[in-house]
Amino acid sequence: MAFNDLMMKKILKYFLYLIGTFVAFLIAMNIFVPFYVFDEPVPFHGDYLLNPYQDIDSTYWKCCNFHGHTRQYGGVTNGRNNGNEVYDSMYRMFGYDHVGISDYNKVNGYEDGRDPGFIPGYEHGYNVWKIHQVCLGTKKVRYVDYFFYQTLSHKQHMLNKLGEQNRVVAIAHPSFVDGGYLVRDMKYLSNYNILEVLNGFVNSPKHWDMALSNGHLVYLIADDDTHDVLKINDIALRITYLNAKDNDANQLYDALLSGKAVGIDFKLDRKEKMDDKVVRFKRTMPHLNHARLDGTHYDISVTKPIAKVNFIGQGGMILKEENHKIADSIFGASYDIQPSDQYVRTVLTFFDGTTMWLNPVTRHESDVITKQRLDHISYFWTAALWGIYIGIITLIVLLIRRK
Repeated sequence: MAFNDLMMKKILKYFLYLIGTFVAFLIAMNIFVPFYVFDEPVPFHGDYLLNPYQDIDSTYWKCCNFHGHTRQYGGVTNGRNNGNEVYDSMYRMFGYDHVGISDYNKVNGYEDGRDPGFIPGYEHGYNVWKIHQVCLGTKKVRYVDYFFYQTLSHKQHMLNKLGEQNRVVAIAHPSFVDGGYLVRDMKYLSNYNILEVLNGFVNSPKHWDMALSNGHLVYLIADDDTHDVLKINDIALRITYLNAKDNDANQLYDALLSGKAVGIDFKLDRKEKMDDKVVRFKRTMPHLNHARLDGTHYDISVTKPIAKVNFIGQGGMILKEENHKIADSIFGASYDIQPSDQYVRTVLTFFDGTTMWLNPVTRHESDVITKQRLDHISYFWTAALWGIYIGIITLIVLLIRRK
């Protein structure tokens, strides 16, 4: 009996030691996160209207996916059924120009040499709230993350650090988990380039409208977030079309960053066979002919008849909605931008249920565009928090030693 009690005490001792060490480690990681204060955002304003599509060439669209996973780490991560060859061949079968792989915290170089527009990238993050980022043009993988609760300072600090190591940083699937990227976060977060508005699991228009309504010039990206390319509901769902003459990495970067992109939410038919989906994908995919501004008159033309069009502005408010019958064969839409419109974005719905999402027209004081930064480090509160963290860690160490 005494032996069993002794063993139980030892087991409890080592268990508490491990728990205490783990908690101390998590707290210690926060020491490297400054406390940020944020300026109040300034919404878009001014007489200059920035239209990212003003000078596009409709023959230049490149079909792209930037967010997808292959088998890595011995199949531990989600993507275990996607070998590199299978992943590549399935996307090529659909006719994609750019096939991107974004494995978790690892750059996959398989497409280097196979895709002339190869872009090194990865998906950053392994925290419980799925606060992830798609990193493109990676110079160095950042392995640090904050596992549990993240404040606005955590999120901003991570975006800042990733921006130093990547050419493009996109906030990934912000609507994926309640408690991750919150809609209200988008009012203050800055220093990132792209928002994954369309994702194979979830779309995030509320996050986008919150960012745009507060003057953050953030353009969209649309990705499958593929985990099993052999499933009909996991490939060719959300597509980014970039307006680039060649499938060249620098041209793709420029198109993403300048907003010369449209996002497609391709209608899913779960009963469809893969070969039939490939045919439908190639035969029915809509494309943007033009989206031009003539003064304040905004005119859009596409390659398929439109069932419905929504022009959306400040706060996600619908500024204008048009509904058509299939017999009308309407291939375009227009809107006269009002002085009160701080931004105008457009969503086109086609008769088969596919939707096309356009980047916004935004107001500025001039054609010299400067993105706002709202974050500043508060050294006083940072030092105060560091003192609290060190005090807690010291207390844990003392308790472990005593017990």
